[in-house]
Amino acid sequence: MDKNGKTILNGRYEIIRPVGYGGMAEVFLAHDQLLDRNVAVKMLRDQFLEDKELLEQFRREAKSAARLVHPYIINIYDVVSEGNNQYIVMEYVDGVTLKEYMQEHKLSLNSVLEIGVRLADALQHAHSHNIIHCDIKPQNILIDKNMNPKIADFGIAKMVTNQTMVYSKSVMGSVHYISPEQACGGKITASSDVYSLGIVLFEMLTGQVPYMGTTAVSVAMMHVEKPVPQLKDFMENVPDGMQEIMNKALAKRCEDRYANAGQLRRDLMNLKMKLFPFSSEDYHQELGQVKPSEQPCADNADDGATMIMKPVRREQHLETPAAPEPMESTATLPQPAEQEEKGLKGFMKRKKLNYTKLMVLITACVVAISLVAHFIFNRNLAEIDVPNVTNMTVVEAQKLLEEKQFKVELEEKYGDPEKFKPGTVMQQSPKAGEKRKQGSLIILTICKGAELKAVPDVTGMSLGKAEQTLADAGFKVGKITRRHEENGKNGAVLSQSPKGMDKAPKGTGIDLVVNEGDKDVPNIVGKNIDEAKGMLEQAGLKLGEIKKVNDANANKNVVLACNPGVGSKLNEGAAVSITVAAGSGEKKSAYVDFVVPGNKPCNVQIVLNDENGRATIYAGTQNGGVRLRQKVDYLGSARVQLICDGKMVSEKGL
Repeated sequence: MDKNGKTILNGRYEIIRPVGYGGMAEVFLAHDQLLDRNVAVKMLRDQFLEDKELLEQFRREAKSAARLVHPYIINIYDVVSEGNNQYIVMEYVDGVTLKEYMQEHKLSLNSVLEIGVRLADALQHAHSHNIIHCDIKPQNILIDKNMNPKIADFGIAKMVTNQTMVYSKSVMGSVHYISPEQACGGKITASSDVYSLGIVLFEMLTGQVPYMGTTAVSVAMMHVEKPVPQLKDFMENVPDGMQEIMNKALAKRCEDRYANAGQLRRDLMNLKMKLFPFSSEDYHQELGQVKPSEQPCADNADDGATMIMKPVRREQHLETPAAPEPMESTATLPQPAEQEEKGLKGFMKRKKLNYTKLMVLITACVVAISLVAHFIFNRNLAEIDVPNVTNMTVVEAQKLLEEKQFKVELEEKYGDPEKFKPGTVMQQSPKAGEKRKQGSLIILTICKGAELKAVPDVTGMSLGKAEQTLADAGFKVGKITRRHEENGKNGAVLSQSPKGMDKAPKGTGIDLVVNEGDKDVPNIVGKNIDEAKGMLEQAGLKLGEIKKVNDANANKNVVLACNPGVGSKLNEGAAVSITVAAGSGEKKSAYVDFVVPGNKPCNVQIVLNDENGRATIYAGTQNGGVRLRQKVDYLGSARVQLICDGKMVSEKGL
């Protein structure tokens, strides 16, 4: 931290504000003072700094990823070890994640194909440098203001994923996008990224992921066992060829899937050119994308022609032998060709039935043995107290519970960062102290930090309205600073921190700067109207609305109150409203007599005009020649009028 209180890393990166939180790292917006540009700084959390093996992998893979230079990959500028701090300096993208964008917008088919082509192009570039992302999902893809996608977390995604698989085993944010081989702990290849990108394409097309479940384990098993969903069940007007691309991208077996992202990119490009045709040059110019000929591609399996094939089913790995060609009769029992073919088919059918029966029998035996073993072993397990693991890190909690021979399942939720650090246990079920048999399942709720929300823009609003707007969005007013701005509206918010549309943890106090005038309202209470007007003008203000009220203790036209109040600061020329006494406050009573003119019935009104204003004190129908006598209560000087059929016919003063 420098003398001005600013945090500066490595002597050049000035931290501006946090922009993101994760289980293992925090991301900050910073300014590179040397190159005068904004950057993003991703800093490892403290609890991971003592793991030397993890740190070495962090540095090695981050430096490896720094070699990737591609328009649709977040550029890594620097990998820094500074004291106890380990952080990566990378390109800052002013935008939102693809996940956030999809929550607010419905993507057109053309946009989906364009984004898909760009992402596949970026992955192919990475794969050509022997770097596999391992965690492709919409949360790791940023969309800038020009709708360009950029893949984030290259180089650290593999490290983070490995830690996730070891420590949490059920990270719901990623499990919806992992490949079957990742779910089973198998070998990860470039086609694993292709599968994850296929899930992202499915979500962009339909608005939802293909596999949903209540637990991470159930979702992972769906990736392994469930067939590829049909787009027609989720959307209308599925274009020819789109389902075939999804089938091949989401094939369960790696050998049935696209071998690399370049093959997927090729088919997406061909489908886009078919549905939205224009010249290749214009297409690349519009996308700002490197042409295919400039991109390394490991696709040598075919001659470059479009070959979209349906995925091979599991049964198809047992190829049916072709019928033998007619041969000279050398066998002991010769048969005609048709009979020989029929006999071969019958043999293969019987073999398939026997194979199916065998698999059913084996499955039944495994289930039976598992049930018996479960009963035997559980019967002998001891009941012990569940230890208290709240506020422990994921690693500490899981280690302690597994030492007590409990099983652990994790789930993540937003939490109060003042109570729980991200990556620590907020809740456990069963609770600490309850007795459970060894081998029982303990569910831990892990804090993933405060929920980030977009801060509403309240600049230009009055302070009261700004406070209400922030409260409705889940924020509160922080520090209020008052400053005079001559051309600004008095009492309006001039600026705020964090700024409008920036993301901040829910409940954050938003600091406001409110415009305040430089002219003080003088003390005009007790002065008459003319004196008050003169004092306001001398102070650079003017007299506004005048409201009269009855006050028995005040003289007529004496100022009782003003709005804004005495001492308020206003801009020059602002109006001040006043409330004054209407009169002496002493009411008088009198009687007035009127004779209704004419000899016909008419509508009669008796109207009083005094210091309280104009009021009708009698209304009715009377015949001509009738004498009316009316009591009148009035304030100050008064005049009483007789009105017949809407015309004043007589008036008396009091």
